[in-house]
Amino acid sequence: MATQELLVFDIKDFRGKRVVFTKEKLAKKRVDHPELDLIEFLRAVKVAIQDPIEVWPDAFEKEKECYYGKYREGTYAKVVVYMSHNRQSPSRVVSAYEIDKIKETKYKNVKRIF
Repeated sequence: MATQELLVFDIKDFRGKRVVFTKEKLAKKRVDHPELDLIEFLRAVKVAIQDPIEVWPDAFEKEKECYYGKYREGTYAKVVVYMSHNRQSPSRVVSAYEIDKIKETKYKNVKRIF
């Protein structure tokens, strides 16, 4: 497990599950998602995890969940989290980015979690 100084944040999701976002993952993802450099976007990421407007299973990888929170007018902060089923290990943010729709609604076999 990463030490505290290597984390962007360590929070509880809306169900009380621990979720971390590592500085290493942030550095990798900000190349493709420059919004991750914005303090207000990182705040929206945390809110999406703690108080989401919707949560969906990932359409292709069952161990991931997609949290959505409002970001700007007409857009969402989408946060993809690898869900840990081990109480000793936290779930981990694997990606976060701005998107204008809830992508999972187009998949017939995917049912909303929250």
